[in-house]
Amino acid sequence: MFPNNQPLLIGITGNIGSGKSSFCNMLESNGLRVISADTIAQQRLEDAAVIDALVNRYSSSILLKSGQSDKRKIDHKQLANIVFNSYDETEYLNKLIHPLVLNDFAEAAANCDDKYLAFEVPLLFEAGLTNCFDYLVLVMAPLELRLQRIIAKGESKESALLRMKHQIPDEDKLFMVDMAVDNSSNPTQLEVSAQALIAKLPQLNKKHTRPFTNC
Repeated sequence: MFPNNQPLLIGITGNIGSGKSSFCNMLESNGLRVISADTIAQQRLEDAAVIDALVNRYSSSILLKSGQSDKRKIDHKQLANIVFNSYDETEYLNKLIHPLVLNDFAEAAANCDDKYLAFEVPLLFEAGLTNCFDYLVLVMAPLELRLQRIIAKGESKESALLRMKHQIPDEDKLFMVDMAVDNSSNPTQLEVSAQALIAKLPQLNKKHTRPFTNC
């Protein structure tokens, strides 16, 4: 359990294409600090130990081509092509990166002076993190609309559907969250939902949460 001087922790999730990042951007514009699990994970892919592990598993073909041998960087597109086409490889990457991300979450919470701190976590339920937060928010949108959004960003439908296979459907998550955000209409309505959450913050209570490092 976090000490009483820790911020109230809000977990924000949503399946691929739901618009959770847009929602989180609006929350930040309204003054709420949001930490992105994806951003931290991308940063952790630059750790020397992580690069060593990925090269050992997939060979140096996983690295970006560079003339500087001391500047090893992971080719994110190549890694995604390998990982998202295989359940086993997705599990491997998650087990490699998730503990590092959770350590960073714990450090952010311990060093936060704000009353509230939000985390954008795409795989919040899949990673078993529900008990680490005081309040859970699910951003939702219909499947076809989510596919349209993903394809509009340049990803193929086949690739998007493969990624969706690794995520629990919205209908199974809905009964486990404190707030559901419908993002099937327009940005104006999403902004209304963001402001509604901001207005609700002073009424929220802390729970007996589990430390990130124990998840």
